[in-house]
Amino acid sequence: MRLFTKRNALPLVAVALALAAGTQAGEITSGLQIEPGQTFELGGGQPGAFEVTGRNSGKVAVVVLGKLPGAQPVERGTVAPGGLVEARFAPGEQALLRNTSNRVTARMKLKITGDTAALEMTYSENP
Repeated sequence: MRLFTKRNALPLVAVALALAAGTQAGEITSGLQIEPGQTFELGGGQPGAFEVTGRNSGKVAVVVLGKLPGAQPVERGTVAPGGLVEARFAPGEQALLRNTSNRVTARMKLKITGDTAALEMTYSENP
């Protein structure tokens, strides 16, 4: 599976720059965009817990899931447009933010706190 296709490269670069700009001792702020039919993957394998809070600033719902190592993803809830998210993720757990639309880009304004030093970030196609 190629992660850095032309379709995935620009949003990934935009998120990386936005996250880097907001990094402060254990806190990341982001204007996240998730392309249609994509899932944003955050963390997985990090030694400490982290929390994701924020608001769906877009026009489509975003499903929030958690995935522990070796387990299937577990749905935490759906964030409607204008809705708020507050989700904690255990050490090693991955946060999955899934765009529910195949036509419209999802947008989230997020704050990520806790063990943010080694959080990995990527995108994948929705299952």
